[in-house]
Amino acid sequence: MDSSYQVGTDVWVLPSHLDVPGAGTLLINSFVLRSEQPVLIDTGLGIDGPAFIDAVAAVVDLADLEWIWLTHDDADHTGGLAAIMELAPNARLATHGLGALRISSWSPLPLDRVHALALGDRIDVGDRTLRAVRPPTFDNPMSTGIIDESTATWFSVDCFGAILPGAVHDLGELSGEELTGGMTAWATFDSPWTRMVDRRLFARTLDEVRRLDPARILSSHLPPATGRLEQFLGLLASVPDAPPFEAPDAAAFAQIVAALQSAT
Repeated sequence: MDSSYQVGTDVWVLPSHLDVPGAGTLLINSFVLRSEQPVLIDTGLGIDGPAFIDAVAAVVDLADLEWIWLTHDDADHTGGLAAIMELAPNARLATHGLGALRISSWSPLPLDRVHALALGDRIDVGDRTLRAVRPPTFDNPMSTGIIDESTATWFSVDCFGAILPGAVHDLGELSGEELTGGMTAWATFDSPWTRMVDRRLFARTLDEVRRLDPARILSSHLPPATGRLEQFLGLLASVPDAPPFEAPDAAAFAQIVAALQSAT
């Protein structure tokens, strides 16, 4: 785990990261929304274990946690789910219903505490309402982002992530080239299907995001961004024509493993 930090008055970022030799660094962000009914958004990496639990508990008493919004059931978003569900017995799990069923196939999950989400659904968390929206790019069909219209904040799931040169938590520390290259690299890896889309339909999808008009974008895999919507949408519009991601072959993967082992 990296050190938690606050964004505005109502959101805490609980960051971690993964270093991939030869590629770069991937941020793994979870969030605590300090609404009247507190919300934990995603549950981090399993390898962070107790450190993640401590990071959540430092922001909100787990007995007071009322919602866990799981954006999708990928491993880098579900690592602490079982522990949090046990330690926060009053929390309900808001997530894609089929994602919840899939999680229950590999880990015990109290399905009676699941609040199944469909796109457009709204959850009242006391002082605001959160709406379920689909991000324009994703690697998992269960992906369900959040728009908090009271603060114009969009939790965009994997969308707008980036492969970064290091564990950077401030966009101001990145050059324009690092940001553009890193976001393009991530999008071609995370959403390779973009190469096959009808460009006009994709443009309409991006226009739907424009209509959301978020001032603050909180991605699972990028430092917080304010006032960057048009820049980010312009970059996404170019992704279908970017060179495709190429997975490492056996020899390249062996080099990655060797580098990871030498670093420990």
